[in-house]
Amino acid sequence: MPGGAATPSPPRLRNDLIVRRQQTPRGVFVVVKDPASGDFYRFGEVEDFILQQLDGVTPLEEIRRRAESRFGAPLPDGALEIFVQKLDKNRLLETDRAPRRDRGHSGGRVRGNLLYLRLPVFDPTRLFDWLLPRARFFFTRRFMTFSAAVIVLAAATLAMSWTSFRGDLTRVSFPSAIPTLIAVLFILVSMHEFAHGMACRHFGGEVREVGFMLIYFAPACYCNVSDAWLFPERAKRMWVGFAGPYFELFLWALAVFAWQVTEADSWISYIALLVMIGSGVKTLVNFNPLIKLDGYYLLSDFLEIPNLRRKSFRYVGSLIKRLMGSSDPLETTASPRERRVYLTYGAIATVYSFSLLGFMTMKAGGILIGKGQPVALALFGAMVGSRFRSRIRGLMGKGTPDDDPDEPTSAPDAESGNEPEKKPRSSRSFWTERRRFVIAGAVGVSLLALVFGRVELRVSGPVSVLPVENADVRAGVAGVVDEVVVDEGDRVRAGDLIARLSDQTLLSDLQTTEAEIREAHANLQKLEAGPTAAEIAVARATLARAADQAAYARSQSSRVAQAFELKLVSRREFEDTEALASAAKGEKVEAQRRLDVLLAGTRREEIEAARARVEALETRQSHLAEETRRLTVVSPVAGVVATPSRELRAMVRQYVPTGGLIAKVYDIETVVAQIMVSERDIGEVRPGQRIEVRTRAHPGVAFRGVVTSIAVAADASQTMALPTSSSGSRSAAAKMFLVTSR
Repeated sequence: MPGGAATPSPPRLRNDLIVRRQQTPRGVFVVVKDPASGDFYRFGEVEDFILQQLDGVTPLEEIRRRAESRFGAPLPDGALEIFVQKLDKNRLLETDRAPRRDRGHSGGRVRGNLLYLRLPVFDPTRLFDWLLPRARFFFTRRFMTFSAAVIVLAAATLAMSWTSFRGDLTRVSFPSAIPTLIAVLFILVSMHEFAHGMACRHFGGEVREVGFMLIYFAPACYCNVSDAWLFPERAKRMWVGFAGPYFELFLWALAVFAWQVTEADSWISYIALLVMIGSGVKTLVNFNPLIKLDGYYLLSDFLEIPNLRRKSFRYVGSLIKRLMGSSDPLETTASPRERRVYLTYGAIATVYSFSLLGFMTMKAGGILIGKGQPVALALFGAMVGSRFRSRIRGLMGKGTPDDDPDEPTSAPDAESGNEPEKKPRSSRSFWTERRRFVIAGAVGVSLLALVFGRVELRVSGPVSVLPVENADVRAGVAGVVDEVVVDEGDRVRAGDLIARLSDQTLLSDLQTTEAEIREAHANLQKLEAGPTAAEIAVARATLARAADQAAYARSQSSRVAQAFELKLVSRREFEDTEALASAAKGEKVEAQRRLDVLLAGTRREEIEAARARVEALETRQSHLAEETRRLTVVSPVAGVVATPSRELRAMVRQYVPTGGLIAKVYDIETVVAQIMVSERDIGEVRPGQRIEVRTRAHPGVAFRGVVTSIAVAADASQTMALPTSSSGSRSAAAKMFLVTSR
């Protein structure tokens, strides 16, 4: 205003801001979204009241009086003015300045640092609006029930088939499987992130950004669902964070079933196996709350503490500084519950972060030192040192470790006059950031080139290709070959049937032994049971009858003896009567003995003898059963039948002795190449090196492998002529070393 001092007009809050109020354990909070920049701000109840008074008419002094009257406490001197200045600095007030450009249309600008890069790709709003009506089923209770049952059933199926799964892992051979695995992971990650975005759109939020990330050199995708912070219900915010990993778990479950029901050598089974591996490992990492992935954001949403990681690091850092003698006060605005959360999470995350960086340093440093890469080691050390410095500055309150300026599920904290995290960027800072990114990218590319760059070494020599395992299929018992079920060139697994033998004598002996076992068991049971009451009653009756007969015979003998003395009977009749009396007495004694035996029960020695006979027969049965099982000849290894078809057919109805050769099986899935390398070239060859073998028979095919061993001495019997020198005066012979690779 010419000719006088301009009087500033009362501040006015922009009318295009999106404001949502949320109820938390700490009270009511307000989340404000700047639609122009895409930034989010979180304010407390006092700040919310002040924001409502910024109507462009009410002066600051009147706003101060209203706030003090409303909350019954005076505002600190200058606090209101500082708060308004920060609002203006972040362009939340009506001014002549243009609002900041929407990050969702940032033209693919890369953000972050070398270990945490983000590259926006496109705005998915139109795509999600088209997909949402067609994907309503995924947001119903029926799908949740069905998918949960599928996931539980898939986990149980994998647990029961764990041995088969571990065996199938050998089918995934690196590095040949890397391109396919990357393609599978890209599809999985895309569907994972789309699930986040679709959930956010389903609950009414906007999704303006989808792109790529680079976390510790690991590629990933992201979907900016920051609008979830506008949802008043915590459950909706958590569902947005949980939708991605849950849908990926559902895809993992479908892959488990596809792997289970398809043939092991089919491409569907192979793709399903890659999905199981990639999605399983990725889900475990994704749910780790100590890194800024879905697990961390779910924990932050559940605790209703935005920027949990940054606040926890600052709180732990302030405690460390106090232990070191600093007089800086601890944060006083945090509740006791939040302080416990900050301490617990901050301590665990600090230990985890430093341990992870230390582990990476030791592993990568060991590899670089072993490969003799001092320049790469220096660059890597500088990068890790910068990361350690960032961690320490974050703990000391001078920085924010892993602070993501576009954190999708965390809002900037502006409580109690704290400055919101979002700051306007000047063109100079933009070019500084761009230059920093270019330098970081150049350093990263140089580091990768130094570590992985290699000059190809070519060594030629004779090569012999042999199977890893050459197994002879032999007869376990002697017998006649009834049937050979394989042919030359057939692929067999370990345990697959090769041939059947027959031995009638062996089968007859087995059946006889089984019958004897049944008889011996019955006898043993009879001995263990002892005499029955009926047997004892019969024995008593027999004894009584024998006693009566003995008494009668004795009486008859007495009468005949008297008659004999009177010469009334002959001597022959007398002797017959005496014999009958003696026999009756003997029968009485025998009946008494049998009764005594029954009353005494079965002797322990007899039972032990019966048991020993049963055990002997069972041992013989086991031996005969094992011999019978060996009549079925199976392959000891997986491989290809190498015996000619003519020889296999000639085996039928032929007698083979124990140990007789029936067929040969070669394991040719992985072969061993034995290469003769000259003495002058052997110095460049080391165990563990990756090699490519090309043969004259197949010059266009590269057989890749790894050097497993090198002969400790040269083979003098193997020589090859070296090229003659330019003078052509002589040729020399070089000793050869045997190099084995597979």
